[in-house]
Amino acid sequence: MARDAALPPSKLSPLKLPLLPLLLLLLRETGAQDVRVRAAAEVRGQLGGTVELPCHLLPPAPEIRVSQVTWLRLDAPEGNQNVAIFHPQYGPSFPSPKPGKERLSFVNAGQSTGAGQGTELEVRDATLALRGLTVEDEGNYTCEFATFPRGTSRGVTWLRVIAQPQNHAETQEVTLSLDPVPVARCVSTGGRPPARVSWLSPLDGEARESQVSGPLPGTVTVTSRFTLVPLGQADGVKITCKVEHESFEEPVLLPVTLSVRYPPEVSISGYDDNWYVGRSEASLNCDVRSKPEPTGYDWSTTSGVFPASAVAQGPKLIVHSVDRLFNTTFICTVTNAVGTGHAEQVVLVRETPNTAGAGATGGIIGGIIAAIIATAVAATGILICRQQRKEQRLQGAEEVEDLEGPPSYKPPTPEAKLEEPDMPSQLFTLGASEHNPLKTPYFDASVSCAEQVGARERTREMPRYHELPTLEERSGPLLLGATNLGSPMLVPPGMPALETVSLDLEDEEEEEDYLDKINPIYDSLSYSSPSESYQGKGFVMSRAMYV
Repeated sequence: MARDAALPPSKLSPLKLPLLPLLLLLLRETGAQDVRVRAAAEVRGQLGGTVELPCHLLPPAPEIRVSQVTWLRLDAPEGNQNVAIFHPQYGPSFPSPKPGKERLSFVNAGQSTGAGQGTELEVRDATLALRGLTVEDEGNYTCEFATFPRGTSRGVTWLRVIAQPQNHAETQEVTLSLDPVPVARCVSTGGRPPARVSWLSPLDGEARESQVSGPLPGTVTVTSRFTLVPLGQADGVKITCKVEHESFEEPVLLPVTLSVRYPPEVSISGYDDNWYVGRSEASLNCDVRSKPEPTGYDWSTTSGVFPASAVAQGPKLIVHSVDRLFNTTFICTVTNAVGTGHAEQVVLVRETPNTAGAGATGGIIGGIIAAIIATAVAATGILICRQQRKEQRLQGAEEVEDLEGPPSYKPPTPEAKLEEPDMPSQLFTLGASEHNPLKTPYFDASVSCAEQVGARERTREMPRYHELPTLEERSGPLLLGATNLGSPMLVPPGMPALETVSLDLEDEEEEEDYLDKINPIYDSLSYSSPSESYQGKGFVMSRAMYV
């Protein structure tokens, strides 16, 4: 194989030719496993500025020695071109006249590994700086590190030269026509690559673009014209030119206000359909929209007769007194630099004032006032209803709180009742047919009869409970002669200590003392055993019946 490689190219075997590129590729990949070059894939530089092409050898192992660093231009017109060379012992060299040593330099060529003359420089950073960037400098550049013992490693960088364009937009004043014409222009000058220009407009227009060479070689100037049919409605409308370029962080917006010259557009106002004979201080106004401004106003009538009481003052016609000559059509003619416009107004003169219009106006005003009053009344009613509902909710909440809590009324103790003032005797004068006094005594089933009898004997001298006789017992020998008390008072039969009771109605104090003694409400709720006559009846009297 070595012998074949030494032969001239014409003598190489056809079978061996495809093997050479494969062998070179394998050798390159083997060296790249340990040593590699880090270079930027793309670098952009401003036209006329300075750009740096980075190139670094990795890893920075001490056992790897750099023999030489070479920068080549791959797509030069004359073929591959050596742009810059750096040798560890002899230093930098720039063999190519373009760009030349005046514009090229190594940013950080190397570091000294020893002292004295002829010392070698260790090269790890071969970044190349290029000043005064031109369009011809754009292309592919290769950075090659020749190392020992690993061989050659390279990295490729594409250098792009860009130029930021200058932009401006302007309006183009046009005159009203029926054919589309350019009404605005936006120019992006000296861009590389060419800028992208568009329009933002509420009008239905069309953009027409053209490109020419820019002020510097390799740059482009883009001109975009916004075209539409210029009508009066387009005057004063704002549109925006939008310019986009890769050198801008965001698009450039350039607003433009359209300017269209058009003849006067005229209308007449001031007539209220209530011109009657003898009316004074009436007037007509000639309203105009035009560009440029009107240069003259002219008032006339279709009948050819102009009333003497009408005075024209520019766009206004003042009428001092209406007569039958005003029963005609008035014409207002306006002129500007572009053309002429006019408007007509028919006037009908009445014999008497027209009150229908005033009535209608009054009705409208009255309706508005009535609507306002009705709205106010409705709002007031709504507020009152809401306030009432709020108060009801608060009252209901208070009632719920009262029901959930303990009762607020606490009955007084029997001792406190005995200390109260004496009750009137009329409370106990009800007839027997209306109220029957409770007769059945309280009987506690949990206590034996013997215990209850013993307790009765112990408290006999101080009775705790007194019974009133029933209707059957009122006819007995205990009936008293108290006639002023309504129903006769009976003495309970089970009280031997009180055999007879005489109620002297003239002595009120004795009567009240007696009522206090026999009234069960003022007695204690606990009492002694009932009399033996009631023990066999099976009745139980609860304390709750006295509440």
